[in-house]
Amino acid sequence: MRIAFLTDEVLPNHGADTLQFVNALSALARAGVDVSLYLPVPPGSAALRDPGARAELHAALRAHYAAECNFTLVPVPGALSGPRLLTKVVSGVLTSGRALRGDFDLVHTRTLLPSVATLGRRWPLFFETYRPLTEQFPAVRPVFRALTPLRDFAGLVVHSALVRDRFIADGVPAEKVITLYNGFDAKLLTTDRPAPEARALLGWPERPTLLYAGRVGRPKGCDLFVAAARQMPEVELVFAGHLDTDDARQLQADCADLPNVRFTGFLTGDALALAYQGADVLLVPPSRRPLMELGNTVMPIKLFAYLASGRPVLAGDLPDTTELLRDGDNARLVTPDDVPALVDALRGLLADPDLRARLAGNARRLAESLTWDARGRRLRAFYEERLAALD
Repeated sequence: MRIAFLTDEVLPNHGADTLQFVNALSALARAGVDVSLYLPVPPGSAALRDPGARAELHAALRAHYAAECNFTLVPVPGALSGPRLLTKVVSGVLTSGRALRGDFDLVHTRTLLPSVATLGRRWPLFFETYRPLTEQFPAVRPVFRALTPLRDFAGLVVHSALVRDRFIADGVPAEKVITLYNGFDAKLLTTDRPAPEARALLGWPERPTLLYAGRVGRPKGCDLFVAAARQMPEVELVFAGHLDTDDARQLQADCADLPNVRFTGFLTGDALALAYQGADVLLVPPSRRPLMELGNTVMPIKLFAYLASGRPVLAGDLPDTTELLRDGDNARLVTPDDVPALVDALRGLLADPDLRARLAGNARRLAESLTWDARGRRLRAFYEERLAALD
């Protein structure tokens, strides 16, 4: 099976969406699928004409994402300067146009409108999103209602049951929509270390440690952890995520007077796995903002590595996370946006090592079925099922 995956993203970058599809495509290739990734590069990029430069770009992706990247790269001139929305549309159109020259069994993308051109041009289209787009952007509802019944719109891949239900409620044929949770790389978490040992290797102080990994800033709910750290001077709060955004810089400024807050910058691969092991509790912001207000996070990708890490997870009691997390069984769930409840839950976890061990053990058992490789096999089976339905 040969597929073309189209993106309008310039790689590598720190976005969770690129982390997601680079790992998902690597797993799909390990499942026996011949994957070609069409991605925009600057019009003058040497990667367009020089195999050596293309190999360097490939190596940069492997290092940045700590992923195998065992797929073919097809650079397309399209990484232009200008307003982000315009450049993304132009990049999507150019990658779609280039892919039309190839020979594939299907096209898969997270960039819908520029990829519509592939419909009716020999290849079935699979679209992927983590967002409930028809609910967040009502203007696209008629677009999905018009496109998804078409024969060549073969499948819609979403990352949570919540999103699947929303699309079906808005008229997308149920048989075309599959929930595929994201995953984690099992190889990165094969070494178990006690938290004190990991903290010593990291150079962190020996004290109860809380870790958040991901995009840093108030829109993600990180300010709730800062508020908790002000009330818990006995803990070390660690933010592991890139710091080159205005949101991250503002959060750092807000923490200037807090000696118990640490920012590591972007971590990946073994460095990130070691940071997980240095924590006593792993944090998903218990905030309604990302899901309910901004709509830019549904079932955060960090959750899957958290579950496998051997550390307990604290998260909010929200519709997406409760698809997998059960309070008192495999996680501690708290009332969203309630700092006193957050502080109480953290203190309760830190005071009870037996509870932490039980939650972490149950979470790890859940994670056994949530690897990237398991996802790749399920995605290949979905392709085969939907393509067979077209015959």
